Amino acid sequence: MNKTLLYLGDALHQMQAERGCAVLFTSSKGTLFRDELETVFEQSAAAFNVVREKLKEWHNVDAFDDDFLNKIEVVLDNCETVKSRRNRILNLEFNPTEIISGYSHNVISPLIDLMVLVALFNKDNDPAKISAYSYFLQLKEKFGRERALGARGLVTKSFENREFLDRFRFLVSEQNSFKRTFFAMADDQQKHVYDSIMQGNAVQKLTELHDSFKPGHKTSAPALTPQDWFGMTSEKMNLMKTVEEELAETLEKDAGLSPDQSSLPRIQVTRQVDGITTEQRNFIEELPFFINLPEDILTGLLQHAQVREYKKGKLLFLEGEVSSRLHIMLSGWVKLFKGTAQGEETVMQMLSSGDMISESSVFLNANYPVSAQVAKQAVILTLPAPIIRERIKEHNELALRVVASMSKNSHTLIQEFENIRLKPATERVGWFLLKLLLEQGQVPDLIELPYDKSLIASYLDMKPETFSRTLKRFRDNGFEISKNSVILPNINALCGFCDHDLATGCDKHGTPACPNPDCDQDLNADF
Repeated sequence: MNKTLLYLGDALHQMQAERGCAVLFTSSKGTLFRDELETVFEQSAAAFNVVREKLKEWHNVDAFDDDFLNKIEVVLDNCETVKSRRNRILNLEFNPTEIISGYSHNVISPLIDLMVLVALFNKDNDPAKISAYSYFLQLKEKFGRERALGARGLVTKSFENREFLDRFRFLVSEQNSFKRTFFAMADDQQKHVYDSIMQGNAVQKLTELHDSFKPGHKTSAPALTPQDWFGMTSEKMNLMKTVEEELAETLEKDAGLSPDQSSLPRIQVTRQVDGITTEQRNFIEELPFFINLPEDILTGLLQHAQVREYKKGKLLFLEGEVSSRLHIMLSGWVKLFKGTAQGEETVMQMLSSGDMISESSVFLNANYPVSAQVAKQAVILTLPAPIIRERIKEHNELALRVVASMSKNSHTLIQEFENIRLKPATERVGWFLLKLLLEQGQVPDLIELPYDKSLIASYLDMKPETFSRTLKRFRDNGFEISKNSVILPNINALCGFCDHDLATGCDKHGTPACPNPDCDQDLNADF
C-alpha cells in the first residue's frame, strides 16, 4: 500500500514544479520559461494520468474503502480544474499571487492531506514514522513555495519591499520549524535518510542564503538570475523528492531494520507527545473541544501533538497561508491581525489561554483569513490539520465540538465588534478593563495589563494618543495606572461598563450585591 505514496508523490512533485514555473513565467510577463512551462504541463499531466490508471486498479481490490477512493477522485477533479486554466496562464490572465494560492490550496494541500491519510490507512505502518513523514511533506512544500516566491521576487525586484521580505523570511522560518519537528519525531533510520541525501552545492548555497536573512544581518536580494534561482531550488526539491520516496519505503514498523538494529531505541508513539506535562494534559482535557472525549479519541489526537514555547514577536502564520496545523493556546497572548496596503495593521482579536487560533480555517480546509503573531510569550499546542479533519469525519463527538467551537467564535467576534468598534472611547476602555478584571479574578481591585499599551490601543481600534487621553480620564477618577497594571479606586468602579455577556462571568451577577442589575436587561429579555 505504501507504493501508492510514490504515485501520489510524483503527482505532488510535478504540481509543485508547475506552480514554480507558472509563477516565473507570469512574473516575467511571459518573457521567461515559456518552453519550460509547457514541458512541465506535459509532465504533470503524465503523473496524474498514472494516478488515474492506478485508481481503476484500486477500485477492484479491497486495499482502500470507497470513501478514500472518492477523496482521490476529488483531488483528480481539482487537477482537471488546473488543467483547464493552463491556457489562461499562458495568456497571462492570472497574477503570481493567484497562481501560488490556486495551486497550493486546490491541488497541492489536498494531495499532501491524501498522502498522510494513505500512510495512516496502512495498519502495518508505525504512527511515529508517519508523523515524521507528514512533517517532511510540509517541509518540502514550504520550500516549494519559497522556490516560487523567490522567483517572483527576483523577476519583479521585490526583495527591497518590506512586506515581501517579511513573507519570504516567514517561509524560511516555517521551514526551520518543520525541519526541527521532523528531526524531533524521526527515528534514527529516518534521520539517516535525510542526512545522507540532503547534501551538495545547492543545499549548501541555500543554507548560506537563509542565514543571510536572519534578523541582524544586512539583507539583500540573492545574487542570482531568476533562472539560476529556479535551477538551484529545483535541484534541492529533487533531493527532497528522493528523501520523500525513501521515507515512504520505511514507514512500516521496524521496516528495513536487521534483528540487531530492531532492538535499538527509537521514537515510539508515546514520544510524540514529549513536552506535554501532566499539568498541561489536565488543562487540555478540560478545554471545551476536548472535555469528556473518549480516551481513545483524545489519545489518538494527542499522539500527533506538539507543544512549543514561542517568544514575543514570533509569526505563527500569515494571511493567505494554507492552514496546515490547529493551534491551541496553553498560555500567553496571540494577536490576529490583517495588514493594509500602507504597511499598517488592524488587530482583529487577542487570544489567550484556552483559545483556538483561526480554527475554522483548519476545520473547513481553507487558507488562513488573518495573520497570527505572538504578543506575549506563549505556549501553544499544535495538531496536524489532516489528522484533525480525518478524526472529525470519523467521530461524531468531534464534529459536534467543531460546530460548537465555530458558533462560539462567531458570537465572540460579534460581541467584540459591538463593544470595540461601536462604542465611545471611554466605554471601550472601561469594557476592556472590566473584561480583564473578570478573567484574572485573583485580586478584586487589581488588573494586570497583559500586553503593551500600544497593542491594547490597536485592539480597541484607537490611536495611541486617544488611548492615552482616555486613560487620563480614568486616572482623574481615582484609578492608579502604571505601565503594567491598573488599580481600581474601589472594587465596583468598573461595574457601570458591564453588559449581558460580561455579567455571565461575574459572581455578583443576579445577587443583591450587584451594583448594576440593569446590565442584563438584554439577557433577561430572552426569557
